Amino acid sequence: MKKVILAVGIALIWFGGTNLGFSATTQVDALVEKLVEKGILNRKEAIQLKAEIAEDEKIVRQEGLKQDLPSWVNNIKFTGDLRTRYQWEEKDGSEERHRGRIRLRFGAEMKVNDELKAFTGFASGGSDPRSTNQTFQDTFQHPDLRLDYAYAEYKPKTWLTLDAGKIKGMPFWTPSDYLWDTDINSEGLAAKFGWAVRPNLNLSLNTGFFVLDESSSDTSDPFMVSLQPGFKWNILESEPEKLSLETAFTYYIFDNVQGSTLDNSSGTNTLENSKLKYDYDSISLSSELGVKEPFGSEGILPYAGIIGEYINNLDPSTDNNGWLIGTKLGYKSVKGKKQWQLRYTYRDLEKDAWLDTFPDSDFYGGGTGVKGHEILLGYGLLKNVNLELDYYHNKNTFGTIKEEDLFQFDVNYKF
Repeated sequence: MKKVILAVGIALIWFGGTNLGFSATTQVDALVEKLVEKGILNRKEAIQLKAEIAEDEKIVRQEGLKQDLPSWVNNIKFTGDLRTRYQWEEKDGSEERHRGRIRLRFGAEMKVNDELKAFTGFASGGSDPRSTNQTFQDTFQHPDLRLDYAYAEYKPKTWLTLDAGKIKGMPFWTPSDYLWDTDINSEGLAAKFGWAVRPNLNLSLNTGFFVLDESSSDTSDPFMVSLQPGFKWNILESEPEKLSLETAFTYYIFDNVQGSTLDNSSGTNTLENSKLKYDYDSISLSSELGVKEPFGSEGILPYAGIIGEYINNLDPSTDNNGWLIGTKLGYKSVKGKKQWQLRYTYRDLEKDAWLDTFPDSDFYGGGTGVKGHEILLGYGLLKNVNLELDYYHNKNTFGTIKEEDLFQFDVNYKF
C-alpha cells in the first residue's frame, strides 16, 4: 500500500508540475524527503529514487525536444574532433624542428530513408590527402578548411553496403597505417559484403574502383581496383570474444600508373624519364590475432594482440616487398576515461614495394625505401578526451642513409 501511495503521489506531482511549469524534480524531492521523515523510506532508498526520477525526467525532456524539431533535423547526426599537437623531429644532416600543430574535423550523417544515407565532412589542412594538420606559422594567418569527404551509402541488404563519392577512409580492412595513411579518403565506388556463416565466423568481401587522376588531354587516366576477401573468427565457441583472428588478403590492380606521375608523391619510387617505371599491381596479407583478458582480469590487461602485414609488388623483381609486425596491449582502442593502449610496430617497406603516395606520412615523410620502429601510448584522460605519445625511429634504405627521430604529443577531443 505504501508503494502504491508513493507511486500515485509522484505521478501527480510529476505530470502536474510539468504542466504548470514547475520543476518535477524539485516537487518529487520534497515528497521523498517527507517520506524519509515518516519512516516510509530510508536514506539509501531516497537517494536511489531521486537519481532514477532525475534520469527519467531527462529522457522525457529529450524526447519532447525531438518531437518539437522538424523531422529532417532528427535525421541528422553531427560528429567532430579537435587535436592539438606538439611535434619534435630530427634527421641526420638537418636542424631539429619544433612545431605546434592543430587539426579540426567535423562531419554529418544524414538519413535519406531506411536504406540510404549521405555523409559529408570538412577538415583543416591543405591539399595534401595525407595530412589534415595545420602548423602554427605565418603570423596567425587563417588556416584552410576544406571538403574532406562526401558520399552516399546504400544498404539494400544486411549483408551488402554500396558507397559512391569521396568516401571516408579506404573501404577495406587493415590493422595499421602501414600502406594507407589514415587521413586518405578514397574517390570512386565501393561494395562491401559480409556474411555470418556461423555464430563465431564472419566472412567478408570488399571491392572497389578508385580514380587516382584525370586529365583533359589524355584518356589514359590512372585508376585502382581492389578486391579483398577476409574473415573474422572467434576461435573459442564457448567464449566467443576470448580469442579472435581477423585476416584479409587484398589484390590491388593499378592501371595506367606505369609511365605516369602522381600528385603528392614522396619521390622515392623508381622513375624512368621522370615517370613511374613500374605498375604497382600488388598482393597484400593483413592479420590480427587478439586475446581478451589474457590474465583473466580486465583490470590487469584487457586485451593483447599481434598484428602483421605483408605487401608484394608483382611487377619489379627487386626492392618489391614490405612487411610489418607489431603488438597491442591494453584496450583494443581508447574510448573512455582511464582506458589505455600501448602499441609497438616495426616496419620495412622497400623502394618499389608500394606507391609512395599512400603510406603513413609521419613515418619518414610517407616514402618508401624505409624501415624502423614506432611506439605509441594512448590514455583516456576524461570522457571524450585522450592523450597520445607517439615516437618514431627510422631510416631510409637507399642513397645516403639518414636516421630520423620524430616525437608527437597529442591531446584529442571528440564531440
